[in-house]
Amino acid sequence: MDQVKQLFKNTLIFGIGNIGSKLIQFIAVPIFTVFLTTKEYGEADLMTTIVSLALPFFSLCLYDAILRFIIDNPENEESIISSAIFVTGILVGVLAIIDVLLMFLKTPNIFLYRLVIIFLIVQVIQSLLAQYLKAIGKNWLYSVNGLLLSILILLFSFVFFHFDGNKIYWYFYAQISSYIISVIFVEVCLKDRTIFRLASVKKTWIKKLTEYSLPLIPNQIMWWVMNASDRLLVTYYLGLSVNGIYAIAAKIPALTNVVITIFMQAWQLSSFENANDRNRNVFFSTVFNNLLFVLTLFSSIIMTFLMPIMTVIASKAYYTAWEYVPMLLLGGIFSNISMFLGTNYLVGKNTGGIFRTSIIGAVLNVGLNIYLIPELGANGASISTLISYLVVCLIRLFETDKVIQIDIDYRLLLSAIGILIVQIICLYTHVLVLQIVFPILLILLNFKYVFNAVKMGKNIVKR
Repeated sequence: MDQVKQLFKNTLIFGIGNIGSKLIQFIAVPIFTVFLTTKEYGEADLMTTIVSLALPFFSLCLYDAILRFIIDNPENEESIISSAIFVTGILVGVLAIIDVLLMFLKTPNIFLYRLVIIFLIVQVIQSLLAQYLKAIGKNWLYSVNGLLLSILILLFSFVFFHFDGNKIYWYFYAQISSYIISVIFVEVCLKDRTIFRLASVKKTWIKKLTEYSLPLIPNQIMWWVMNASDRLLVTYYLGLSVNGIYAIAAKIPALTNVVITIFMQAWQLSSFENANDRNRNVFFSTVFNNLLFVLTLFSSIIMTFLMPIMTVIASKAYYTAWEYVPMLLLGGIFSNISMFLGTNYLVGKNTGGIFRTSIIGAVLNVGLNIYLIPELGANGASISTLISYLVVCLIRLFETDKVIQIDIDYRLLLSAIGILIVQIICLYTHVLVLQIVFPILLILLNFKYVFNAVKMGKNIVKR
């Protein structure tokens, strides 16, 4: 199937850049845990989490809109990107004014807050320009940019942490410097394009872009709530030190997110390009089942080597973070499947449907966090995350069946769930000798997915 081959090819392209960038980010974790105390890392993580909350507001999620509309309307590319940059420029100007006004306030940590705003500004600019690379088909350069950004964060962090002074300040200096260089790199990559021309700014495109992207803001906020409310509530109930440990635990499932980040970049393109294809039910079903296999296999592999991973990436003060990882891994599986199903709403330009399902999960997540964290500690947050993602996944699976009928491989689904549950039980009861058996068993029971992936990879290499 040509659509699957193209999806696989794009995944390989994004994979080369993203696997490297995610591994570098993973390598950076020991640097943070060595130079930052649990309290300092908890505060830095909290500030970064707040930036991720503010990003949808001050970008209007226009980075998603330009991808959708440039693919559909390549002949209007200049007007689309110019209109998006015009709106983004106004939003960045508002942030700059806020940053200047903060100079006149004399409150503790005001300099840190100003750094956070600057960090937000460079993220808004970088996210829009980087997505433009993908929209015009420069996928290799998009991947290289992600790799470059991660390398810079690693290098700057290592160098800056050796300087005297507030380590949290140096943490943000490293982030800001890396994003600025990334923006310069993207602009060089776009030298053959007119990135902005005032005469090309059109009210009609501003209206279309914002009408599409505005419903995505509450959706992004809801996902932020589901991803980050546990950090805030863990800090509130248990303190910054516990949040620092929990933040390290959340880095481990990020290894699985390497897979989904790579795949979703390719999938978003393929889903838009094949929105009206007659065979899209077969295409979506094939992709869904392969994604489910990859996610469960990676989660099983991570749990198999969880203890060695913890000894490598974190100092002894953070070692207890492993206890929160299994539930976060399961939650990550359902989160990623929900993201996959969410593209069906984007294909139909029904962004309101994404918001509705996300708000259900977010409200449930916050409620469970408030109840479970005081009862179960930080693991209450990981369990809340698992349950809320599961609910969103089930709702989206039911709703998207009205649009696209996905033929689920129930043998894969049941075997994967059963194996992961038994593996988690063995992990908590310290029966570690059996861990290596579980990913092997998952592969043997569902070997056709491995065979098909290898066969498809060989065909693409030959072509």
